Amino acid sequence: MKQKIKKLYKKIPNGIKNRYFISCFIFSLWIFFFDANSLKIQLNQNQEIKKLKTDIKYYKNEIKKDTKTINIISQDTLNPSLEKYLREVLFLSKKNEEIFIIE
Repeated sequence: MKQKIKKLYKKIPNGIKNRYFISCFIFSLWIFFFDANSLKIQLNQNQEIKKLKTDIKYYKNEIKKDTKTINIISQDTLNPSLEKYLREVLFLSKKNEEIFIIE
């Protein structure tokens, strides 16, 4: 058994047997896979950042839509655009009036 290990050790190139190479190799393995800021964690965080950016875009668009709606509703007078909005979107009606929704 010892002879097999010695033969295997002799077949390994000298550069790999160097203690500095071994320590750098172990250090890099530790950093890439086992550290708190490992490669896997960094990839997951990048995916989460992309998802959050798309969410930000979506919510900004929703805010724009809502501000338009608030501007229409905040008017004191009942103009045709406000009446149209109230009837079509909110499904409101006048007294003694029935609404039929056809899809």
